[in-house]
Amino acid sequence: MPERLLLIQLRRIGDVLMTTPAVRALGQAFPEARLVYITEPSGAEVLRNNPHIDEIWPVSPKPGWSEILRLVRRMRRRRFDIAIDFYSQPKSAVLTRLSGAPRRIGFDLRGRRWAYTEPVEKPPGRRYSAFHKEALLAPLGVALDGPLPEIYPGAEQRAWADALLASLGVSHGDFLVALLPVSRQPYKVWPLDRWARLADWLIETTGAKVLPLWGPGEESFVVGVRGAMHASMLPDYPIPDLLQMAALLDRAGLYVGNDAGPRHIAIAVGTPTVGVFGRPWPENWTPPGDSRHRVVAHDPGCKSNCTYPRCGHLNCINGVTYDDVLRETQLAVEDLAHGH
Repeated sequence: MPERLLLIQLRRIGDVLMTTPAVRALGQAFPEARLVYITEPSGAEVLRNNPHIDEIWPVSPKPGWSEILRLVRRMRRRRFDIAIDFYSQPKSAVLTRLSGAPRRIGFDLRGRRWAYTEPVEKPPGRRYSAFHKEALLAPLGVALDGPLPEIYPGAEQRAWADALLASLGVSHGDFLVALLPVSRQPYKVWPLDRWARLADWLIETTGAKVLPLWGPGEESFVVGVRGAMHASMLPDYPIPDLLQMAALLDRAGLYVGNDAGPRHIAIAVGTPTVGVFGRPWPENWTPPGDSRHRVVAHDPGCKSNCTYPRCGHLNCINGVTYDDVLRETQLAVEDLAHGH
């Protein structure tokens, strides 16, 4: 039985969350083993409090040579039995190779397979990302007990969320809808005037209190939505950290928004979602067979051969109609009304 496991997924909130079912499965399969996870600071935040992880080692997004050398020495001192590279990109492949672990597992991709003692063929087709990560557990004879991601806001974060919402005039009996109109990727940004129409509908038709979500440097998206609305969303508030956002989403009855990390956080805390997808395939990012999580997407015929950033039209996201998103939101609200 292995005593020390090294897990690597360097970046992206959603991708880190998609490894948590695999982390859970490893913790259950090897309860005596010590699990160490290497990721960037945002990933470390979403993993904080995870009961299956013993240590989180944050690494800078662009580490210098001195940081890399310290990390390599630290890995080698720990004498890991197994290293699993969930990220399987050139940077993480090098770290995996330098870890000193006698068993090294990652995806069998060109220019990277040299780093692994057990390269795994990347699963074909479109499938939920958590199952994609599960493929790397096959050499260990481990399988998922379920695909849903996990995040663990603590009592401090829940108290913060309760106090914030109370200050905004939200009580526990209100229908709270979290709305995320932002993304750093243009092919994920549904037009702001359409988000404004949807927010108006939620407020005027369902009586919802709509809580906008955004991160540092993303205020302009929320300003654009507010400026196009007739009704009023909840006022601005201090930007939360990721566990505070998880506590807020746990209080929400519904998430509506672009395909982004907060949607995966909403899924992890069990809040129903309506996600709007542009370039990415929704099958990769939506739990299969789970009616709580609805998606709206449009393929203009070029998604399988996407040329972004040379693409100038972004019809994949701009072609998602307001009526389609409204319909899925109405269905989600009806499900909530019937206790589904």
